[in-house]
Amino acid sequence: MFSPKKFFIYLAGYFAVRVFTYFFTPVTPLVAGSIVNIIVAVAVLALAMYWLIKKDWRGWLIVAGEIIFCGSGNMLSVGSVSLRTLLLIASVGIYFIMSLREGRRPTKQSLLIFALIIWAGISAFVGYHNHHVLSLIISDFIPYLFLLYYFPLRDLLHDEKFKREVFNMIAGALIGCGLITVFTSLMYGFGIFVLQDNYYHWFRDVCGGKITDTGANFFRVILNEQLLLVPVALYFITRVKQKIEFVNDMALPAAAAILSVNLTRIYYLALLVGLCFAFTKTLWRRWLINSAVILLSVFGWFTFLHVLVGGLANPGWEYFGLRATSIVAPHIEESSLSRMLLLPKILEKISSAPIFGTGLGDTVTVWSPVYNELITTPHFDWGYLEILAEMGATGLIIWFALIMTAFYHIKSPNGHVICAPLVALLVINITSPALFHVFGFIFLAIILAHASSPQSSSPSHTGEQTRISTAD
Repeated sequence: MFSPKKFFIYLAGYFAVRVFTYFFTPVTPLVAGSIVNIIVAVAVLALAMYWLIKKDWRGWLIVAGEIIFCGSGNMLSVGSVSLRTLLLIASVGIYFIMSLREGRRPTKQSLLIFALIIWAGISAFVGYHNHHVLSLIISDFIPYLFLLYYFPLRDLLHDEKFKREVFNMIAGALIGCGLITVFTSLMYGFGIFVLQDNYYHWFRDVCGGKITDTGANFFRVILNEQLLLVPVALYFITRVKQKIEFVNDMALPAAAAILSVNLTRIYYLALLVGLCFAFTKTLWRRWLINSAVILLSVFGWFTFLHVLVGGLANPGWEYFGLRATSIVAPHIEESSLSRMLLLPKILEKISSAPIFGTGLGDTVTVWSPVYNELITTPHFDWGYLEILAEMGATGLIIWFALIMTAFYHIKSPNGHVICAPLVALLVINITSPALFHVFGFIFLAIILAHASSPQSSSPSHTGEQTRISTAD
């Protein structure tokens, strides 16, 4: 499946997108946006629509490429609307219009998907009725629509050519993300870049990233696209068990480097739990080696980068220990303390509307010891509790049914290949909005589609075109 030539092409493409958006930015809170960015976005959208109408598989490749290469989805836009949203509307719309000509039988997965989307729409109405900010309601609701990719994915995942291209895209994006994460941390650590400079605002507003000075010249770097880092890393770990490839030798160190700079505690917990579910008796020695390699690589990268920017006297272990200790003693670390302060307010909201919820777009107001004032935030920092608060017990039950359906279908001999990543995503959702983020919905759509076997044969290739079957 791995192609070195295509891998390096896609790796170059990953950086090309970022260089382009640095000089030709989309609309952000600080800039009006470049007309060149709009022209390119319109051209990409038009090409994708043309190929999709022609039933050419490359149209779906553009959709996948935008998701994989464009991070949080803000890199290309038409005005204030992102290319990702436009591609979603266009691609799914074309798919369903074309599928009307053929009869379809609903599956358990499709019924649950429509049930969740409908309930999200009801929750959006409840939020509007409760006078929540409209922009927050919309930003909460739109990600649910990405579950609709489940329908074309049922056929695309049986297309070996499409899967091969996407696999190389993911490999290129993972290595690219590792390089840009380490690069960003080192540039600020060495003082070459400074906070609030042009790169900082591009990284924050366009890439959707966050750069934080942790002290001793070390800078923590977070990107939204890293939300699926642990599930993707676990996928590559399970692949290593089956066959050693050059891409695995690069992917795992890259994932470890990102984790060493990201420093999100729930990611570490998700990795540990996911590794347990990736265990197989027949290959337990290789599993043990691979698990040890990635865990030691995270610690090794963390130490190396700290020593590189701070000298031999500062391996950074005290900060690493602080992050770990704050899990059981949240009062010693700001983000952990803030999360605990939010908890009683969230529980109050749940108790006020336990069945139907308070609606999408809700916020929490709490006293911040950091800013020494009341702050209002739409970020609950408790994934499952946010679902329960906004969508009520009804929404949580639908979510639970959808996830259980995904687990029910993971029964193949290689089921651990998708089981471990799914478990990791569920762990991450404890303190992060992993499941109801765009990437979370796409990940769930992939898993559910993987479990669906189309009644018709796999799509066949005729020249450069592939017919995407609409049979269930």
